[in-house]
Amino acid sequence: MENLVSNSTIINQNPATISPPQLLGNSVGLNAMNNPQDVLQIQNYLKELGYPVTVSGNIANSQTDSTIISILNFQANNNIQVTGIINPNDATYIALKQLPRVITALTESEDESLHQPFLTNSFFFRRNAGNANTLNVIFEGDSWLDYPVPRVLDLYDTITDHNQRLNLNCLHLAKFGETTSQMYADKTHFVQYVSGYRIDRIYFSGGGNDVFPQLGRILNAGVTTFNPGFFTDTTKLSELRSLSGDALYQKCIVYKRYLNTTTFDSALFNSANLNSIFTTIMRNYLGFGSIVNAHCTPNTIFYMHTYDYPLFKLGVQPSVAGLSLPLGPWIKPVFDRLGITDEILRCYIIIRLLDRFYALLWQIKNHFNYYGYRFQSRIIDYRGLLNSSEYWRDEIHPNSVGARRLSTRVTF
Repeated sequence: MENLVSNSTIINQNPATISPPQLLGNSVGLNAMNNPQDVLQIQNYLKELGYPVTVSGNIANSQTDSTIISILNFQANNNIQVTGIINPNDATYIALKQLPRVITALTESEDESLHQPFLTNSFFFRRNAGNANTLNVIFEGDSWLDYPVPRVLDLYDTITDHNQRLNLNCLHLAKFGETTSQMYADKTHFVQYVSGYRIDRIYFSGGGNDVFPQLGRILNAGVTTFNPGFFTDTTKLSELRSLSGDALYQKCIVYKRYLNTTTFDSALFNSANLNSIFTTIMRNYLGFGSIVNAHCTPNTIFYMHTYDYPLFKLGVQPSVAGLSLPLGPWIKPVFDRLGITDEILRCYIIIRLLDRFYALLWQIKNHFNYYGYRFQSRIIDYRGLLNSSEYWRDEIHPNSVGARRLSTRVTF
């Protein structure tokens, strides 16, 4: 059986050890009286098949409960009447009992977070794309959808998990490290599948690699401390100067409304270079939008996302088993080279860049609307959601817990 995540990750597998009873005493599902042992049995079956449920012996009888969602998705995937309920010896229970069984868990400790090879992924996508009850989704983008380190879930993993009950059929085209220009130059498969199949959703993650590796060109030299004139509230600024670490970063986000953005941007950013970078990003987004517009329908939704503020682990590189990979860091070395050690200044440079990127996404969305592009567009705003070190893996990437937190804002 295919995992609930349409492009299932490679998961550690161990022989099953559970020998459940042959009969269920009571039904398990929406508006049902649930026997804890029956629930536990069904949860074990679902978990062994790769569904991220908590084996607890109880469910909440709501469509936000992980067991109920998994039952709904299992029924849809196996052409069983979708009710969310399992009765003794009904079709759902029999199908669960007969399927091959391996113990799996979609967690950071077990999941390898390596996506299917494109040939395998595209085969399954093509096979299922014509099914009326599937939601066909293309994921295109960068490392937020394709984090290359084992045992770390990325947004692709967690978004597909979060939307599992929709019977997703996903094509994964994202590649870590790509700029929007590289994505557009490498758009052959994107064009092929958008033009050849019914595409219901497109999730696009792009721009981070255009901006942060160019930080040295974006920043003006010579400003190394936070000027009081950059802030409109001296009391709040004094409070910031008394803080450090996560407490400072969190408060800088909260107090960003007191930043004199015009004065700050003029002093810190090389406007010509930043505008050039943003113009390139916008051109590439509009290029993808034109492809979608030529082939999709008003029911197609094009999702774009912001990045969250990478304040909490500056200088930390991606790593495997404690060994740093030759990737990054992208931000702290530029700050060090320019002599920017003031933590408040560092915070607001990053916050302003990401806020201006958010404004750029709105320009793109407004362009789609003004020129009558046929598809719908959505902006997913992640700013301020990963507001603690516990949510970050390295300098600019969320860890598995962070990716799960982000995915709660994406509902297909």
